[in-house]
Amino acid sequence: MSMLEEDKLKECKLIFDMFDEDKDELISIDVLGDCLRICGAAPSQQELNKIIKKYENTKEEGISFEIFIKLLEKLLINQDSEEDLIKEFMKIDHVGDGTITKSDLQNLMSNYENPLSPEEIEEIMQEVNPDENGYINIQRLVKLLLGKI
Repeated sequence: MSMLEEDKLKECKLIFDMFDEDKDELISIDVLGDCLRICGAAPSQQELNKIIKKYENTKEEGISFEIFIKLLEKLLINQDSEEDLIKEFMKIDHVGDGTITKSDLQNLMSNYENPLSPEEIEEIMQEVNPDENGYINIQRLVKLLLGKI
């Protein structure tokens, strides 16, 4: 059962069928990114590379519609999660420029429902690479937290 609404599912099936050049109910890995994007997903090149790597060494000659829909749903959920996280971090963006301070992030992470250890917080700090003034780009932080970097 798909989480997509019936109309969206039908639309994606039509798009999938357009990319299914030999009408074997499979699309080529080469067109997967384009098909996903037309159906509303916005996979990063890194996400797309992971998907391609996973499926290019299988015995299948392409991606079935069922697999395609599962991939699409996962990408759409991640997209929503990314947008939600950005909105939450923007609440503590006191300047309104898409950044938060290192101390704001440390405070948030240590007072979180499941607080992170000082070591985990420091590891995140090193990966997000605050600027010389200690500011952290929110979009980069969210991508890092969601494993997109």
